[in-house]
Amino acid sequence: MKTKNSRFNHLLCWAVAGALAIVAASVSAAEDSLIEDRLLIIDALAQYSYRWDGKDSSAFAELFTDDGIIERRVGGELVAGSRVQGRPAILEYARQSHEFRLADRQTRHHFSALTFLELDSSHAVTQNMALITHQTAGSDPPFINGSGIYRITWRKTTAGWKMTNRVLHSDRFIPQ
Repeated sequence: MKTKNSRFNHLLCWAVAGALAIVAASVSAAEDSLIEDRLLIIDALAQYSYRWDGKDSSAFAELFTDDGIIERRVGGELVAGSRVQGRPAILEYARQSHEFRLADRQTRHHFSALTFLELDSSHAVTQNMALITHQTAGSDPPFINGSGIYRITWRKTTAGWKMTNRVLHSDRFIPQ
């Protein structure tokens, strides 16, 4: 024979179990969304390499927000003339680089060790290592042109994840 208390406890257990299932489902959905965001950012980062190395200046510029910034730093200091701000300026920089400075060579951006320093539903910061090679008609095999760490700030837009700030921290060995 069940008492009122035992029925109440039974119903309470079911209510708690149901509430926990709802919380678990919402946590799972949030985790799934963040996993999807990670994958979309990883894909956009891969596109960075393919678009730049394929000399597709327009597609490269589309990886950035309208107010996006690219810059290069050495030893923490901004390299003079390396800061480019705004998608139109990034497009022009890419066109000039592809048509002149890099016209006689094939570049490759080899990215590794991608980490997410921050990630939420609308903002992310990633960091990855880069080895940049060049190959000209007279160079066989390709040669290393640079290395460093890219730190990229991302914003989720209606058009997907876009770069708002891309900083290349170029490697320079400084003996101690």
